[in-house]
Amino acid sequence: MKRYAKTLAILCFLLLPAAGQAQKLAQVTCSKTEPNSYLYSSVTTLEIRATLKCGEQVQVLDRTDNFVRIRTDKGEEGFVALNSLAFLKTAATPKTTAKGSKQKRGSAAQSGNATSVAQAPPPPREITLARQTPVHLKLSQTLSSATAKVGDEVSFEVTQDVVVGGLTVIAKGGTATGSVTEAETKKRMGKAGKLNVDVNSVTLANKQKITVRSFGAEPAAEEKSGRKLPFVKGKDVTLAKDTEITAYVDADLRLKAAGFAAAVTTAQSGDAKP
Repeated sequence: MKRYAKTLAILCFLLLPAAGQAQKLAQVTCSKTEPNSYLYSSVTTLEIRATLKCGEQVQVLDRTDNFVRIRTDKGEEGFVALNSLAFLKTAATPKTTAKGSKQKRGSAAQSGNATSVAQAPPPPREITLARQTPVHLKLSQTLSSATAKVGDEVSFEVTQDVVVGGLTVIAKGGTATGSVTEAETKKRMGKAGKLNVDVNSVTLANKQKITVRSFGAEPAAEEKSGRKLPFVKGKDVTLAKDTEITAYVDADLRLKAAGFAAAVTTAQSGDAKP
């Protein structure tokens, strides 16, 4: 009997820290101009499953490469880019014997957590722009298979800020460049031509150009995604201006935070005005 009681006491001692440990939580972070982030159903296809609001708290389940698997308050599970989350510091509830002391410490812990959420940590000296980070773009001009040639340079415009560690690394309105990879006009009756473009590079907020990759923009891709088809007239294929395309950062990039600090400081000072 004494041996059983001793064993039970040891088990309770070992399990006590696990019972007091809080869940892993994170908060969705967004850029100054975009109030939302995206929940992807897969890191392979990057298909958007849901839209997450800035400041929304989620439960962290696992991490895969540069993505984190989470669960929302609605029970939806999926993946978000690592740079779209700010992990919240949690702590186990301290042991107290007096009811009044427990309530006092609980109120102090809640006050401390609220302060940690409200006050953003200072920006790091170095940040990492993760591989596979999506960069949303749109065509800056109209292209036609009748006039375009393989190798022609194509211009794009960034449609959403890319934020890392609270710093705008790629700004909305920035530029990206690509090229025509396929351009052909069919001569047979009833057959449309071919036209395809890829994105090659994008300019960061500090004017540095980085390599990106894309899966191209072509009529077949437009049709599969359910977006508006390019205008087809006779044998020519046209990719209209503002046609959307998503490119992805080709490799992990370590960047000096100081190169992006000035723009963030200006934005913060503007927000502070009543």
